[in-house]
Amino acid sequence: MRHPQVVVFEGSGSVAKQLEQVAAENRWLLRESRRPAACLELVRQARPSVLVLKLERRLVDELTLLADVHEHAPDCPVVVVSDVKLEGPAQRLNLAGLAYDLGARYVMFPPLERSLLEDVTAGLLNAALRRSVPAAEDDSDA
Repeated sequence: MRHPQVVVFEGSGSVAKQLEQVAAENRWLLRESRRPAACLELVRQARPSVLVLKLERRLVDELTLLADVHEHAPDCPVVVVSDVKLEGPAQRLNLAGLAYDLGARYVMFPPLERSLLEDVTAGLLNAALRRSVPAAEDDSDA
């Protein structure tokens, strides 16, 4: 079986950097993408995978990518991390609701503890791995 992968879509590289150590410890491939089409192709080709999508300045493109991943790879869990400057709780709630409607499994807003993103990503990837490995058949003659 190929190594499981975490795909990170962002412009800054900060989320990928945050996940490097946990990916190395668990022998996951950590792939970064800054182009929506390339990111979608990574998610579609290698499963199981988890997409961590950072919302930054190109909000329309990033939300379109989220919808495309949900349409073309519905089994790929997506963690949305927002770096968009919001004025208050109502705007956060609206953005989170939109992200959930488009297929996000989790939506996180700063400030984020390092371990929270790592734990959520690890949990989703481990769940995806369990679903992708067929259950061992019982060999007993009971």
